[in-house]
Amino acid sequence: MKVCIFAPVHVHTDVRVFQKEAKAIATAGYSVVLLARVAEDQPLERAYGRLTIEGVPRYKNRLQRFLLQPVMLMKILQTRAAIVHLHNPDTLLLGFFLKLLGKTVIYDTHEDFTQRILMREWIPGVLRSFTAKAVGKLEAWAGRVFDAAIATQANVAERMGQKSVVIENAPISTGELIERAYAYALAIPKQQEFRVVYAGTIGRSRGLLQMVMALEYVNQLFPARLWLIGPVHDPQGLKEARARAGWMYVDELGSMPQERAFAHMIRADAGLIAIRDIGDHAKTSPNKIFEYMRFGLPFIASDFAVWKEKVGHVGAGVFVDENDPLEIAQVITLLHDLPQLAREMGERGRQFTLNEYNWEKESEKLVSLYRSLSKADQPLARGVAQ
Repeated sequence: MKVCIFAPVHVHTDVRVFQKEAKAIATAGYSVVLLARVAEDQPLERAYGRLTIEGVPRYKNRLQRFLLQPVMLMKILQTRAAIVHLHNPDTLLLGFFLKLLGKTVIYDTHEDFTQRILMREWIPGVLRSFTAKAVGKLEAWAGRVFDAAIATQANVAERMGQKSVVIENAPISTGELIERAYAYALAIPKQQEFRVVYAGTIGRSRGLLQMVMALEYVNQLFPARLWLIGPVHDPQGLKEARARAGWMYVDELGSMPQERAFAHMIRADAGLIAIRDIGDHAKTSPNKIFEYMRFGLPFIASDFAVWKEKVGHVGAGVFVDENDPLEIAQVITLLHDLPQLAREMGERGRQFTLNEYNWEKESEKLVSLYRSLSKADQPLARGVAQ
């Protein structure tokens, strides 16, 4: 059975869309076409066994992306896929059209957009609350009309009803991506300074200022530097961070392919994820923590109840007040001064992601969902054949 995964906002190398879900579906025996935004700085390899990748029409802004919806719809229909797997609210309206055309439709959301939209500064303030509520209503309607819905958070899945399933962002533990990461890590010289890493979206809501201020405190005691990896979504916040004294200890690397970001994790001494309690941050699955754990890094993470419940028992890192740069600095100092403790934390995290919690196990839910939808389609398929 042919599947079209449509993710026009995501780059074609996106970890969840491509590395996790698309590859898992293709490995399960489906013929998969991934339609996504081609990253200009990353080569497009079109074929991966049963999985092929095609770029969506390029757009310059959000208005143009909306106006291209009819073109996007034709692109989906040209794949002749029986199952269409849509990612994020931008695709909801297309999903309703596809249902009218008789397609099996899956809606997949990675965040709680009823909260994330409230943080979108490009939306006028008076419209944010209305837009967030409208998206919530559309997602709830999609949960009833579409054939299935996928969420990473239980509260979002609950909103979308009985046909929804929670599939978390568990870390990839083995395979080609991990092997490439270790190969790239060999080319990164081991740093003399104590090295911390942050990989993710960069801005004030992600704790950028607190991380930079923590580095200023730490470097009064011993040399330490931060690898800052990821796209900038808050240019004003970055400008403020660059003006602080601690910025001289930051190596800003920008966006990079996932395997290269992983390679820097392999070479680091600790992983930072001290994002602030804004929007749905405190309720998200701590994906970045799991990635740090996979590569044996002790983590320093925001003191969120959901995160502590998921990974606190492992003893693989330290939770801090994400608004307190001095406390972040104190934990960096602890890991520097007690290297044996840091190694033990890292190893506990690595073993946990290898043996107990990883994408290889979590993906079984996705494959099971596809099997159930395929069986539901079989009577119709036989009737058409007759």
